[in-house]
Amino acid sequence: MKHQETKKPAVIILADAPLSSNLETIFGKQDLSSLMIAGYSVIEHILMELQDLQIEDCIVLSRRSASDVQALIGDTRRWGMNISAMNYSLSKEQVLREYKSLSQPNGLLIIEADRLRSRCIGDFLSKSTDSSYSLLEAKSMNESLGVTLLKANDSDFIINTMPVEMDDIVLSPLRTSRDFHKANFDVVVNNFPGLEPSVQINTTIGERQHWASRVQTRAITKNRNSMISKHCMVGKGASLDSVILNQDVYVARNANLSNTIVMPDAIISAERPIANAIINGDMVYQV
Repeated sequence: MKHQETKKPAVIILADAPLSSNLETIFGKQDLSSLMIAGYSVIEHILMELQDLQIEDCIVLSRRSASDVQALIGDTRRWGMNISAMNYSLSKEQVLREYKSLSQPNGLLIIEADRLRSRCIGDFLSKSTDSSYSLLEAKSMNESLGVTLLKANDSDFIINTMPVEMDDIVLSPLRTSRDFHKANFDVVVNNFPGLEPSVQINTTIGERQHWASRVQTRAITKNRNSMISKHCMVGKGASLDSVILNQDVYVARNANLSNTIVMPDAIISAERPIANAIINGDMVYQV
């Protein structure tokens, strides 16, 4: 989507939201921003949106481990912007107060990486240019989208936040295993406008696919919404029905998977059919 030319604010991403106890049981202790959704972490989905908007400067604040966040981001040249990951334990309100003194000429955009949202930042910035208020928050159906803009202004204090209503935004709080499961499949079938899976939906089965995975010609897909990421191996006779395989997954011959997400580095045997599940390591979590 094309947006009218707007000033590009400095960006701060708050990446320190912990997983809920429900998701921590599956994935262990990590920031929610590191959770993989359809092959990309939550923070990568955010950075891809900022990249398309040609944002130039971004700071990522992490309460737990800035080094882990930096590893997810990788070489910043990949994103075409200056990105710094820092250990910093600040709430959104504290960030606003502290960074107000820096007088960013184009303002400051704060993005909370504690939920998954369809693309909205470009429209939010465009709508914000028409507002006379200096502190604005994106909302949809009266629910916060976790996106706040502090415009450059001469005031010494932060006034109340004014809402900017956004239309047709898809939002997932990513609080439970069901949220995670649904968000993965919604991204794959394009129910989150603007968000992309790490590879395209699997529409053909062949000896070698364009995503550099090896799928045997006798493997079966019952429909066309299975996503196979890079470096996967799928054996003969395997049945995949609405399945997401993250990278480096091995599916044995004659295995049967349906409505299931497989996290990286897993090995799937053919001992029993698996349905409505999340597989992480050697554990199967029913959804």
